[in-house]
Amino acid sequence: MQLSKAFQYKQWANAELLQLGEQQFSKLPEIDATFFVRILNHTTVVDSLFISRIIGESEKYSSDNTVETPSLSELRQTMNEHDLWLVNYTQSATPEELKRIVSFKFIDGALGQLTVEEILLHLLTHGSNHRGMASRVLAENGLERPKRYIYALSA
Repeated sequence: MQLSKAFQYKQWANAELLQLGEQQFSKLPEIDATFFVRILNHTTVVDSLFISRIIGESEKYSSDNTVETPSLSELRQTMNEHDLWLVNYTQSATPEELKRIVSFKFIDGALGQLTVEEILLHLLTHGSNHRGMASRVLAENGLERPKRYIYALSA
């Protein structure tokens, strides 16, 4: 599997879910609307934390979510930035880079050590899990959710 294609899928799936969420947001009860945004915001914060760890820069967040709940527009912008970075990074990452070990400190203070490839695989599965949770919020409220998560990976 080419990681860049998997991250192109992640980018596409995030955009699909956000678009449906935005179209129906006013129909969600407040608690569900907040959860929808916060669970997706959590994924992009975690993306940011691991991107910082990969490139060796200071982390922008001190928690796995933000204190304030962003607007859908702010969430879309941040998510797009992170997804684009991950797509571009994986398009040029060499096999040696993917095997590089990254040592870091988790938000809770525990020490971690993963290869770049392990980090990237974590981001893929983590995002998929939480997209499912956000999609379930739409379904539980009788709203349209993504009907398909099929993306032409050969595109």
